[in-house]
Amino acid sequence: MSRQLAARGKSGRASNRASPAAAPAADSIEPFVHAWHRERPDLESWPFAIFGRIWRLSTSLVSDAERWLAPIGLTFESFSVIVTLRRAGAPFEMNPTALYRESLLSSGAITNRIDRVEAAGLVKRLPDRNDRRGTIVRLTPKGRALADRAIKLHFEALAESLGGINKAEHAQLTALLSKLLLSVEQNRPTTPKTRSRRG
Repeated sequence: MSRQLAARGKSGRASNRASPAAAPAADSIEPFVHAWHRERPDLESWPFAIFGRIWRLSTSLVSDAERWLAPIGLTFESFSVIVTLRRAGAPFEMNPTALYRESLLSSGAITNRIDRVEAAGLVKRLPDRNDRRGTIVRLTPKGRALADRAIKLHFEALAESLGGINKAEHAQLTALLSKLLLSVEQNRPTTPKTRSRRG
């Protein structure tokens, strides 16, 4: 009997011990970082650890956005055009250069992007009052209604995708990303002006 009680006591004490914390799951970039540590231990791999995660997050989230915008007839590019105009406020218009600069679009033919949303009746081109050779792109009522619907969907879907971090981490991550983006933008080399050749 005493042996049985002793055994129970040992098992009871053992059951009260805290289980060791599980190791955090490795993301898809971590194996790359370990591989570079192994293959090139002479190099500092922390810049790639940051870059790789930002790149993968960006491509993954844009791909996800394409998926949740498709049912309402938008690509990420057409979405970016109309919500940029919507964010500008009344009268919801910009010239093409400002539209490109204020959007999240990568470099490319902004004219073709405007053509597509104009064909869908979401924007219309108007003469630029300040530039006789220029045009203004204005959101139509149909475009504004779709922009309002799309941005609500986009924000809600993003909140769900980014739900793995809590509110305190939201502010911390936002501050760090802002600091990093500012540093990258300030350190980007300016393109030197090419000298014109004389005949």
